[in-house]
Amino acid sequence: MAEFIRKFINDKKGLNTVEIVVLVAIAIGLALIFKDQITQFVKTILDNILDTSAFTISPTPTP
Repeated sequence: MAEFIRKFINDKKGLNTVEIVVLVAIAIGLALIFKDQITQFVKTILDNILDTSAFTISPTPTP
């Protein structure tokens, strides 16, 4: 029985999966906490990208 417990404690299989699940949980938690700030940030960026008033070309007179 002691050998089984020792092998179970030293077993590293599935460790990467646990790390990924923890990181995803942290990312989701941060997204929920800062949801309003993230939404405002993305909206501001998209408004700046899609703003066509900055791209108006005024005709230049030809001599």
